[in-house]
Formats: sequence, C-alpha cells, structure tokens
Amino acid sequence: MRSLALLLLPASLFAGQPRYARLGDFAGPVEVQLQAAESWMPAERNLPLSELAWIRTGPGARLEIEFDDGGVWRLGPESQGEISDCARLSTGQRVTLLSLDHGLAYFTGRPGAYDSLSLAVPGAQAVLTRAARLRLEAQGEWSQISVLEGAAKFSSPAAEIDLREGLSVRVEPSNREWFSLERKIPALDLDGWSAGRDKLLASTTAQRRVVQRYGLADLDAAGIWIDTETFGPVWKPKAAGGWTPFQTGRWRWYDALGYTWVGDEPWGWLPYHYGRWAMSKTLGWIWAPSMSQVFQPGEVFWLQGAQLAGWGPLAPGERWTAQAPPELFAKAYLTFAILQPDSRTIDPAGFGARPDDPLASAVFTLALPSPSFPASRLDALRPVLQAGSTRLRPVLAGVTYGSDPEPSPPPSEPAPSAPQPAATVPEPAAEAPPSEALASDPGAVAYPVPGLDGIFTRTPARRDTTTKETKTSTPAATTAASPARAPTSSATPRPPAPKPPPAASPPNPQGRELELYDEIMRDGNNPAKLLADLQTWSREFPRSLYADERTALYVQAYASVKPPQSAKALELGGPLLARNLQTVFPDPQRGPTLILAVLYSMTLCSWNTPHASSQETQAGLAAARQLLAYTPTYFAPSRKPANVTAESWAETRTAMETTARQTVALLASGSGAPDKSPGGKN
Repeated sequence: MRSLALLLLPASLFAGQPRYARLGDFAGPVEVQLQAAESWMPAERNLPLSELAWIRTGPGARLEIEFDDGGVWRLGPESQGEISDCARLSTGQRVTLLSLDHGLAYFTGRPGAYDSLSLAVPGAQAVLTRAARLRLEAQGEWSQISVLEGAAKFSSPAAEIDLREGLSVRVEPSNREWFSLERKIPALDLDGWSAGRDKLLASTTAQRRVVQRYGLADLDAAGIWIDTETFGPVWKPKAAGGWTPFQTGRWRWYDALGYTWVGDEPWGWLPYHYGRWAMSKTLGWIWAPSMSQVFQPGEVFWLQGAQLAGWGPLAPGERWTAQAPPELFAKAYLTFAILQPDSRTIDPAGFGARPDDPLASAVFTLALPSPSFPASRLDALRPVLQAGSTRLRPVLAGVTYGSDPEPSPPPSEPAPSAPQPAATVPEPAAEAPPSEALASDPGAVAYPVPGLDGIFTRTPARRDTTTKETKTSTPAATTAASPARAPTSSATPRPPAPKPPPAASPPNPQGRELELYDEIMRDGNNPAKLLADLQTWSREFPRSLYADERTALYVQAYASVKPPQSAKALELGGPLLARNLQTVFPDPQRGPTLILAVLYSMTLCSWNTPHASSQETQAGLAAARQLLAYTPTYFAPSRKPANVTAESWAETRTAMETTARQTVALLASGSGAPDKSPGGKN
C-alpha cells in the first residue's frame, strides 16, 4: 500500500532574501536617494541602502558604505554612485554591481567562491575574482581603474585584460576604441584615508563572535563581549543609565520591509537588524546575535492608538502573536511617536510629554498600517547614469543627480496600422509575472508562490468509508455505493466544457484516479500542465474521495500559472478557510504541507487581484492571518527536513511571515488589493 507523503521544501523555491548595504562613516554634505520615487535626503548613519539607491557627495565630503559580504565602497568629494545590482540568488550566490557616475571611489572586497562582484565607470568595468583593493575615477572625458592591491579583470569595448597590482587602465568613453595601460599609479590625497579605514575595519574582535560581516568595528569600540549560559556570547553597549533599545532613532518605510529602524547610535546596525535584545538583572541590556544572515527591519512588538504608535524590543526566541503582552512589556521599555496617516517616517523625537497615558488607548498589533502608494511614482523619469545601469526605473520628475531632468523627446506620430480582417481577434497583452507585478506595490514582498518543486510523489492515502465490520484495505472496496462527499461548485473548479458526470462510478475507480494523481505530481513543475491535469481529474472523477486535496492543488495552480488567475484561487480557497484546515487535512504527513501551500498561495494572490471584490479581499485577509498563526507550527525545528539547512528553514519562515504581516496591514486598513491597472492607485 502506498500513502501520500507530500514534503514541501519551500526554501528551495524562493529567490534569495533581499540584501541591504549599510551607510556607515561619512563626513561633509552627503545625500541619498533611496529609491526611484523619492527625493534626495541628507545621509543618516546606519541607513539601509537597497538596490538602485543613489548616493552623492558634496565638496570636501567622504562616505563609506559597507556590504553584507564584507566589501566596502567609499566615495570621495563631489562624486556620485549607484548600487546598480545587489541581489542574493536562491543558491546563496551574491550578485553585486556598483556604478560610479562621476568623481572618485575606492572599493575593498573579496567575492565568495560563486559570487559576482563588478565595478563600473563610464566606458569600462572591473570584475573581482579574488581579494582586491581598487581605485575608480570618472572625470567626464576619461575614466580610470587602478588596482592598489590584488588583481581584477578589466573590460571595455577595446580590450579585456587581467590587471595586476600596481597597474591602471584609462579609457575615454567618447572614443570606444582607445585605452591606455599605465604601469604606475599616481598617489592621491585620499589614498591614505581609504587604506586607514581598511585597517580599522579588518581588526575586530566581533569577527569571532558573529556570522555577519559588516558593522563589526563599531561594536568593538562601543561595548564589551560577555559569555553567558543562556544566550552564549552577548554584547553589552557602553550606554548611560536609563538607555533602552529602539529609542534613539526613527522608523523609515521600505516597500520590501515595512517600517525599518535607523538607529542614531554609531554602532546601531547589527544590534538592530540581526538578533534581539534581552534585559539581564545583573548585566542590564544585552544584545544576543542571530545566526541568520536575513536582514530584519527591527524585531519589536507594536502598539497602536489614536494618532500614536508604540513599540518595544522582542526577547530572544519569543514568538509573539499580539494576543498577549510580550515578555519585555514594561512601561520603562516602551517608546511612543506620533503616527500621521500615510507617514513614511515615524520619529519618537517629536512625541514630547502628553497629559494622558498613551497606554490607555493603545492596543497590540502585528504591524502598523502601510502608507498609501503615491501615484506620482508612475509618471516620473530618472536619467541614466554615465556609467550605465542594469535597469531603468521611474522617479519623480525634477529629482536628478545634477540639475534638471533630461527633456523627453517629442512624441512621434504613430504609423498607421494596416486594417485587419473583421474575423481577426487581437491577442491579449501578456501580463507581467507575479514578481514583476509586485515590484510597484507598497510593502510587497516578491517571493514566488510555492509550487510542486521538491514534492516527493506518492499516491493519496485512501479514505476509510466503511464501518468497523466491513473495513477492508483493498481499493476496490470503495465503490459508488459508498461515495465520498460530492464537491460543491465552490470547492472544486468547473473545468471548461465538462462532460456530464456519469450516473455511477465505473468499476474500481481508484486505479485510474491513482494514475491521474501520479501524473499530476510528475507534471507539477508546469503550472499550465498541472491545471489541465486537474481539470481532467475533475471531469473523470467529479465525486472524488480526494476533493479537498484536489482543491488545494487547484489553488496552487491558479496562483502559479502565468498570468496568475488569483481571483479563482481566492474563490476556491475561501470555502476551505471557512472550515478548520487541521480537520480538512488531518494526515500528519501531507496535511501540514497542504495547509501551508493553500495559505501562502492565497496570501500572495491578494496582491495579484486587481479590483478585488469584498469576498476576495476577505479571503486574502483570512489566509494571511491564518498563515501568521500557522508558520510557528509548520517551521518548528523538529519538522526541518534533513536536507535543508537551519538557515534556509528560518529564512523561508521569515519570508512568509513578512508577506503575511504586510498583507494584513494593507487589507485590514481597508485599502483593498493593489490596483494593477495602468495608472491605477492603490
């Protein structure tokens, strides 16, 4: 006898977690444009920098940016650069491309064995294959790449050569066929500054205590390491009496993270984004580092009241659900701020003293409401950097790295199209896949919907429909005389042009159904084929013993097919959510996976359903809330498969919980599903 053993390995299906660089040490006027739709803002130490962030420096300024792989990028005065690519693939491989538009820059780093690390200037680029220190210059008519230490591969339209230490290459962007190899690197005033910073960052005690590779030197300078029995190595800051975590700084909104803490303390990077804080009776506040490489916006519990927000640190290992006070809930540990509608910044500095008690009107919440999506983001332009870029993204009109934006060319008259025959039906325009559609949505986390990749194929377990006296283990015992419950139209999708259901099941229907099921499992990596197979299953066996399992597979198929049929997935999943999923899928082997797949697929579908009806919105909201409650059970350490790392197991859980939290915040606020129509508003 074979039994169903669905073992979903969702960690292998995800694109890697987003990467964030740290805006570190800087001096002088420095400005940042975090993303394509935002204005330039003054730099803040410990500000997270995501892919496509622009950074520029003024006269006499200098800036240091640290990356999670230990690399450091520095800009000199009157320079501008872009983090053109900063991604982590599902394999763990890091892809980094840094572009210098104009000015002076230094880079020190060592790519991992399978990492891709590139530096671009107008007319040329350098690729690092091992540890190296480079100097980049872009001065309008010419660009130069110099290898101060190590080696790099240089490429331009005219040449591709290996650059050794002490060599530099100059190019002229306007003359693509010319380059000059120099065997001596002239010294610059800032060479000593960059070399000194390299030495300071390299000699840190924290390297032996944490797995993260950036923000380490600040910990050694501002605190001490202590070995504890409960948490292992912990770090204690040299702070004044009465100091509490998450009080000095502000929350800034990031579309992929939600509200993210930017600490004012010079060391406020790792302790706020990797690990949690604990209050020790003998040591006071201590930070317990995390073994995960997943960047966290700030692990706190939230309170929301009338025009106010409050928060406090979550304890290490705490699983908080907003149903009860957290472990560190004490008035002395709380911080409050004014919460304005659609505010992208929450700053406690402006809260001040209040005559009333903020706790009197505040209630626990898993997430604060997301700010609305500004429609102006869809209409703005951003000029292309001279160094080039891997992507083009919109930006607010008038926001440029120099002066005014480049004027758009006048629209040309469209060429007249040839008349089509009356019988010709135009093909529908192709829709973007889910990850691209989510890129414009506030708070969206573009993780692929879990598919059937990695599922071990087995036949479904038989349902026992006999009494104790007639119980048998043979498939033929289940016949039309004892049918399973007939699926309703809301529980099983109606296939196109279905055949009328037979009056009675054919002899031994289980054999053919098992064949169909095995075929579905084999073709599960192709959502379109999966959907067709499911429709065949529904047509041949309208009164299946496995109607609920089939509905769960339908939900995944509709969510995964391109373009996704999200409304159908929400419609089918709704009746399942109305029942207790633990009783719908009670099998201890396949049940947890089916529950997780249904909840996560429906949660993501709530982002892909334009003009969603009230019923569809409520189904997505219910799925997101149940997903938040269910992930601690599913991702318990005891359930981790042997061939999945603990880090991947934890990262997958974090990804799902983040998506669920942001879905709850969006839908519960009454905003509804995002509008994907051109020019639409969320």
